[in-house]
Amino acid sequence: MSTYYRPRTPLKLDDVRELEEFDVVEDGNDWGFHRVELDSKTDEIEKECFLSVETNSKGYVIDVYRHGSNNVDDIFPYIKTELGVSFISEGEINYIDYRDEDSKVYMLRFEDGSTCYRTKSEDDSGVVSLQYREDTNETNIFDPNDKDKQNAVRVDETSMTESIPFKSIQHLKDSLCRWLDDTVEKLGGEREVSSNVDDDGKLHLMVHDVVMTNPEDTGDEQHYYMTIEQVDWKGVSNV
Repeated sequence: MSTYYRPRTPLKLDDVRELEEFDVVEDGNDWGFHRVELDSKTDEIEKECFLSVETNSKGYVIDVYRHGSNNVDDIFPYIKTELGVSFISEGEINYIDYRDEDSKVYMLRFEDGSTCYRTKSEDDSGVVSLQYREDTNETNIFDPNDKDKQNAVRVDETSMTESIPFKSIQHLKDSLCRWLDDTVEKLGGEREVSSNVDDDGKLHLMVHDVVMTNPEDTGDEQHYYMTIEQVDWKGVSNV
């Protein structure tokens, strides 16, 4: 499986090319970040990392994704240190807020409700998505070239503005905690949080004095209000 990332602030590919710790290489119609570590004695490859990269029409990095055992920690820290740009992963609650209009990334939602991300570049290359579920010992598959091996539907991110699917309660908790940690880190300190459960069982959360990332906002601090409730969907209780 792959994991998708997006830069939190604008990142020009030409600026990344100036870094000496890894190379920017061509990857078909797109790009890649490639780092190789050699053994000091034998000059043999000791460690290697490759991340796929997609840019927009203006030459800015908009999507980065890794496959297999490639580790973003082998590359991302250099971008953070040298260029001051960090990345948000697909597992974080506000990942879609960083979507560029030129992005080719979309979500797959399988019949069992689980999800994963893909890019149109993978479709063009015939890359197959496999997702193994340890809890059921079942495998989800999406083959762009074989309709009989597609137990998933495509969900464009532009249609997800009002709905963010979660794989499980734990996924929701992890995503919410990461978002809160990220908010505190960005704002440089703790924020007041209010919460209560009403008579209908709805959980109401309010984080005070945060700065929203919507481009239409003024940038002034305001309260972030969230309501979580249980709903019945096709006989299954969801949050």
